[in-house]
Amino acid sequence: MKIRLPWPSRADRRLWRAATTFSDLAELTARWLEGDIRSCAGNMPNYGPDEETLSLIPCLAAANRAGFLTDDSQPGHAAADYAGNLWQQRAAVTGFVADPELLTRLVDSAEQAGLDLLVRFQDDVHHPGLVVSRINGLDYTRFGRTLTRSELRHAWHSRLVGDTAFDAVARATQLTIADTVFEPSGILWTVLDEALRLPSTPGR
Repeated sequence: MKIRLPWPSRADRRLWRAATTFSDLAELTARWLEGDIRSCAGNMPNYGPDEETLSLIPCLAAANRAGFLTDDSQPGHAAADYAGNLWQQRAAVTGFVADPELLTRLVDSAEQAGLDLLVRFQDDVHHPGLVVSRINGLDYTRFGRTLTRSELRHAWHSRLVGDTAFDAVARATQLTIADTVFEPSGILWTVLDEALRLPSTPGR
C-alpha cells in the first residue's frame, strides 16, 4: 500500500517556493502532470492527475509551457455508473493566461471552432462558471467560476507559493474553454494544440 503524506515533500516545497514568475509556476505544473513532481499547488499533496486525464497530459503540459497555466481539465464522457446513474461531461479546461497575445490566440481559435468560452478579468462581477458535467441530467460540476483573490490564495497557498509568483497568477486572466457536447470528443484538444502552435502576429 502506497502511503501518501498530507503535505508536499521537502524537495517539492523547495521547487515551488523558489518559483517567482508565472512561467515558473506553469513549468512546475507541467512537470507535475508528467510525473516529475509529486505535488502541485491547488491539488492534494502527493497525488498526480486523475486517471481520466492521463491521455491529455501531453497536451496539458504543452499548454502550460506555452503560457496557459491550467488548474483543472477533463475529457468528454457519457456513460452510466455501477448504480445506473448517467454521468455526462464535456471536454473542458480552465486556468490562467498572463500573455495578452496568447489569450487572443486561444480565444480566437475557440470562437472559430464554436467552443464555449468564458473569459474573466480581475474585478469582473461574479460568474457561476460553465456547467461541464451532469448526473442524470442535473448540473453537477462547473469550471470558470469567478474567483476572489482570497479564494485564489487558498488554492495557491502561501506555504507553497511565494507572494511574487502568486501576484502574477492573481493578475492573470481566468480562461475556460469547453466543448459544446456532453460526450467524448477530441475537438477541444485539437483546437488547443493548434492555437498554441500558431506563430505570433507582429503588432497585434
